Amino acid sequence: MLLAAALVTVAFASPPGDADYWTYVRKDAFKHYACRTREKDGEYTVRTAAYDNGNNTEPGVYTAIARGSNKNVVTSRNSTSWSAHYARTTLRNVRSTDRLWMQGAYYGPVDPWSDGFTVSKLKRCDPR
Repeated sequence: MLLAAALVTVAFASPPGDADYWTYVRKDAFKHYACRTREKDGEYTVRTAAYDNGNNTEPGVYTAIARGSNKNVVTSRNSTSWSAHYARTTLRNVRSTDRLWMQGAYYGPVDPWSDGFTVSKLKRCDPR
């Protein structure tokens, strides 16, 4: 019984899906992960997942992509939909030089911010 509980804890505490495909980005009240997929037009789709540490009591997550400057947020998403302790977002038309920001939605959008995670450093969602 103890072994079963330990296995469940490990399953929920690790990145969603295959850990080889996800980059650990940051931690606030959640653990934030992301990966990227190159599209046919040369830009990327960034997929994010935030783990709620087994609580599922927080409001949600906010993700954003900045291009060139802190003030130029080209796309952003909020998610309050939790499944298996993860809230996910998808950000499209992203460039490798853009910066990703992820945080608990209780903070609201930040302005300005300069500690985003460069998209080119994210693992590929579909390594080949």
